[in-house]
Amino acid sequence: MGIKPLSHETLEQAISLVDRIFPYQKDAMYENARIVFSASLEKNNSSYKPLLEQMQITEANYWVAIDENSSKVVGITGLYGYAEDESEAYWLGYTCVDPDFRGQGIGAKLVDFVIEKARSAGKKFLRLYTSNFQNQAIAQILYEKRGLQIIGEEQMPGSEFKKIYRELKL
Repeated sequence: MGIKPLSHETLEQAISLVDRIFPYQKDAMYENARIVFSASLEKNNSSYKPLLEQMQITEANYWVAIDENSSKVVGITGLYGYAEDESEAYWLGYTCVDPDFRGQGIGAKLVDFVIEKARSAGKKFLRLYTSNFQNQAIAQILYEKRGLQIIGEEQMPGSEFKKIYRELKL
């Protein structure tokens, strides 16, 4: 398994993976993988700049885990900056692994990869938000093992689920 930057060649596989893992997000404008991934690849495209500014995202970069035998995208992760805390933190985005490839340490490698990227960029914190959806239970264990501590929770409007905020001091 190799980790490579998201590219136009891997874009559709990455979107498909995220839409399978996070199906409830694909209809949300601000959490739509197609929009965010495309914007990350087309940083200078005038169609995407206003959208990123509206979302208060100052930068967005994504990487894919590629199975070397099949050349299939089997995982994805990303880092993005928010205007409100861009000088001190990166946010972890869309980290997931294809269910057929789980249990092989791919998620851990992806999280370790972005932790190192955030450190190398001189950030003080790596932050993320996740939820207590059942399909994210294993991710919670991974985040905990990597030192991402819960710093807050909030009830999701109209839902029984909570949004969980985590942070790692780098």
